[in-house]
Amino acid sequence: RYEATNPCGEQFLLPYENCCLGSLNLAQHLTYGNNGHLSLDWEALRRSVELATRFLDDVIDANAYVPAVPQLSEAAHRTRRIGLGIMGLGDMLYALRVRYGSEEGQELAAQVMEFIRYHAMRASIAMARVRGPFPAIQGSVYDPMDLRWSPPQPMTPYRWPDRWGRPPVDWLEIVSGIQEMGIRNAAQTTVAPTGTIATISGCEAYGCEPAFALAYVRHFKDGDDDVELTYTSPLFTAALHRAGLDAETQAEISRRVSITGSCQDVPEVPKEIRRVFVVAGDITAEEHVRMQAAIQAFVDNSISKTVNFA
Repeated sequence: RYEATNPCGEQFLLPYENCCLGSLNLAQHLTYGNNGHLSLDWEALRRSVELATRFLDDVIDANAYVPAVPQLSEAAHRTRRIGLGIMGLGDMLYALRVRYGSEEGQELAAQVMEFIRYHAMRASIAMARVRGPFPAIQGSVYDPMDLRWSPPQPMTPYRWPDRWGRPPVDWLEIVSGIQEMGIRNAAQTTVAPTGTIATISGCEAYGCEPAFALAYVRHFKDGDDDVELTYTSPLFTAALHRAGLDAETQAEISRRVSITGSCQDVPEVPKEIRRVFVVAGDITAEEHVRMQAAIQAFVDNSISKTVNFA
């Protein structure tokens, strides 16, 4: 029986279990195609998923559990639960000119998360072949002798299966792999908030969230002085530059956007940029929920979702 979650709620835990989480920076998995436009580098993403899955499994063995509580180590090794997730989804959508919350955005997010889940499971099965499956596999949904797990399905059938060039996934290969070898990790994917690590990594959007604001003023204390730092989204700035706007117009746009964080009511911003560069407060409640649902279909732990409204 599950007893609790971690503080952010994305990781359901059996007694004495802990979190073993990692996040892939989607903004770092983009490449320029032959047409000169950015696209998702699926091969690089596959390699990152496989490496991260193996790394997280290694962490379970390398971790220095508190010796005074032996149940911690026992619980972690019994299920070998890991949680590989994402950050920079909003950055990726900006770069690919897909609006967060739109039907396109929902499908692209689902396709990405399905790809991550598939290759995480594939890597976990490959590790089971060498290292053995998780010890508590007998009687679980992954029991090779009584397999009750079934491949995940998107919330709605894909309308644009080939638009972003994603390689095919073969879920029957995963089924046969589990039946033959079992699987190394009782759970593989989650989406954490990634607030700190996404900031360190230079992401504009954390976890599965949209960006919170395109521009803002940060205040901090320097002795007795109140210092203002003006921030404007580098991706937004680059889009304005590509649109051919002069420096004076860009500066005025940044000033006006910093008041609300949104560019939706700034007519100087070209319509196509306004369509793509939405922030948390521009997105409806239903769009927030549908984006989470599209991703959750391929997450076997859970998701931390912060919904900021206007």
